[in-house]
Amino acid sequence: MLAGACLCPAGPARAAFSTNSATVPAVQVTNANTKGIGQGGTGKKFGVFSNGALGVAAGKALSCGACVGAGALRAASVGAAALQPSSVGLSKLTPDVRPSKPDLSRVAGLNWYGGPYSGGSYGFNTPYGVAFDGTHVWVTNVFGNSVTELNASDGSWVRTLSGGAYGFNFPYGIAFDGTHLWVANAGGNSVTELNASDGSWVRTLAGGSYAFNYPFGLAFDGTHIWVTNNAGNSVTELNTSNGSWVRTVSGGSYAFNGPYWIAFDGTHLWVTNYGGNSVTELNAGDGSWVQTLSGGSYAFNVPFGVAFDGTHIWVTNFQGSSVTEVNVSDGSWVQTLSGGSYGFNSPAGLAVDGTHVWVANLGGNSVTEVNPSDGSWVRTLSGGSYGFNSPVWIAFDGTHLWVTNTNGGNSVTELPAG
Repeated sequence: MLAGACLCPAGPARAAFSTNSATVPAVQVTNANTKGIGQGGTGKKFGVFSNGALGVAAGKALSCGACVGAGALRAASVGAAALQPSSVGLSKLTPDVRPSKPDLSRVAGLNWYGGPYSGGSYGFNTPYGVAFDGTHVWVTNVFGNSVTELNASDGSWVRTLSGGAYGFNFPYGIAFDGTHLWVANAGGNSVTELNASDGSWVRTLAGGSYAFNYPFGLAFDGTHIWVTNNAGNSVTELNTSNGSWVRTVSGGSYAFNGPYWIAFDGTHLWVTNYGGNSVTELNAGDGSWVQTLSGGSYAFNVPFGVAFDGTHIWVTNFQGSSVTEVNVSDGSWVQTLSGGSYGFNSPAGLAVDGTHVWVANLGGNSVTEVNPSDGSWVRTLSGGSYGFNSPVWIAFDGTHLWVTNTNGGNSVTELPAG
């Protein structure tokens, strides 16, 4: 284990597992931005934009793939963190539009270090989840019981939130809904809502109908927040407007077993069950069960992270050191990538930049880039200035990727996506 610490969810739902470098699993990704990939709307779509306004740029809607109506996302203003989902969107997309070329004057592998569990203003302490709000990058610090905000433009520290009303308690997952950030407190069985504009506390949800039980991963579907309860073998749906409980789905056909991460594809939600070596698909509209994928060609082996590329679902197999690709249309298996050049080693979080899939190899201290069109290997980044040290999760901001180095790393690495 790393630094004597275990980041795996604890509880009856999980079977312990480990590698020679860690006993971990992971957090979520991506949200809308002023230059990136977003999700929104009740039909929801991805969009990649380059001039600052999501959905509307220079008076014209931009999107990935075909677009219905004016687009699924709107920004209040150029550079604004507040993104408003509309009711017009598209259920499946192909990310065929890329942001403008990354600013090469910025250094690939630039790192901002907080030192071992302390140091500097950053104060990273087992950084894990990472999300982008259109202007800033937000990082959860599991053992620091805090959340750190950075400027995406230059990586400078903005603030670190902790204590008081925030009530962070082993915060793992973090997601952005266009106005607010939602943080899953695995240790506190609660979810904290923050204002993205200033980091102020909005509310903490716990107890009663919420029935959070080691809440871990989160996803936003354009209207609601979905939370995986790792030890409760369930998924909870929340209203983003007021934090009210909508439903908790569990048992029966759902067959959740250590539900870990969750991703939204525009119509359905996909949940990795690392305890059950399976992936469950749900309808976002009503939370009903669609199917559970397992066995056979899927070869899930402690499925960890999950991401959507506009056509396919990608799942990292933490213990299998592989990545499985699934058709979003029917859940059919496409391929499983492993061995050779891929160099997967306890793959954890992953992100899609509109052209490629990026995978954090927690056990290999590296990041692998893959072509989603055919699953071919592009490159593996490691060593030198990258400073990867137990990289666990990745988020895309439209130009750059942000990688959290958990445990011994206590740092965040920024990479150009180009």
